[in-house]
Amino acid sequence: MRINALCTVRLRARGGLLLAFCSVLAFCSVLIQAGCAPRPAATVRDAPNPRLRLALTTTPDRPTSLDPTRFTVRVTDAAGKPIQGATVTVGLAMPTMPMGDNVVALHETQAGVYAGSGRFTMAGAWRVTAVAASGQERATMSFSTDVRE
Repeated sequence: MRINALCTVRLRARGGLLLAFCSVLAFCSVLIQAGCAPRPAATVRDAPNPRLRLALTTTPDRPTSLDPTRFTVRVTDAAGKPIQGATVTVGLAMPTMPMGDNVVALHETQAGVYAGSGRFTMAGAWRVTAVAASGQERATMSFSTDVRE
């Protein structure tokens, strides 16, 4: 009888520990899921400027995650004349999750043409935003691209 009672007490103690462990595990699971839930991305609006026009291309056309992608931005005025000496960057963002800053500074390779390389850190839908500034003028252009594995 005494052994039976002792076993029952140990089983209840183990059952309590198991229940406590499962409760903590479930709570941690909820916290992790809440932290990984997609957050709405910051809204990026194009800022068209009639005095600065941007044309952006990527090489390759459809980038692959972690492989270098070359970004080329052509900056012209309203008449199509190349704008030299501008500051041009390309920002890469995933609309469905925060990925931290991923900005590529472009360098002028010829009159009004700016280029540089960057990497998309994972496959999925990305937003590419080109920003050009020349003197007091500034223009922003963005587009979406799907990055493959």
